[in-house]
Amino acid sequence: MAQAKEEHVAKLLRQGLELYGTGEIPRAFMLWNEALELDPGNEEALDYIRDADRRSLPRADRGDAPSASIVWDARRLVQGENEEAALELLVSAPNSVTLECESMVELLRAKIFRKYKNALGDLDKIPRVKEDAADLEGRNLPPSAGFLLSMVDGLTSLSDLVTVSGMDRFEALRSLHRMSEAGILELGT
Repeated sequence: MAQAKEEHVAKLLRQGLELYGTGEIPRAFMLWNEALELDPGNEEALDYIRDADRRSLPRADRGDAPSASIVWDARRLVQGENEEAALELLVSAPNSVTLECESMVELLRAKIFRKYKNALGDLDKIPRVKEDAADLEGRNLPPSAGFLLSMVDGLTSLSDLVTVSGMDRFEALRSLHRMSEAGILELGT
């Protein structure tokens, strides 16, 4: 199994180089980031990304350098298995709208979405407001969480809440996961 993983990482690195060579830099970054997801700390992938980062910055105007450093900071957070902090850094940073940032945000959202889904388990579970969490006035819930919480009726499943909320699936699942972790919701069958 480990050998198959190593071969897949090598294939991703090779394909990324081919794409980089043909000028498809954003797609190359996506493949190299995928290789890093499979093998965090892979020096070859980090070297390719570092080199491509330097070469893709305009020579006359290194004003985009903060965006490159933000990407590196986000990569370090991912290597430390703190994907949520990396995502927050990327989406909240000014001047970080590069193709690499966008692709990294999408990869992180997909990875974190799977984590939320795994943590919550079966999305057919019915969430209920915990009785000891009934005093929610003292909690500082974001509007999206408050909106979702207002729809928790003890009859509607997690998957239905995500669907009928009209919210982005990632954000809805994130809010439900956070409320579950905070002890506001309990999940029944």
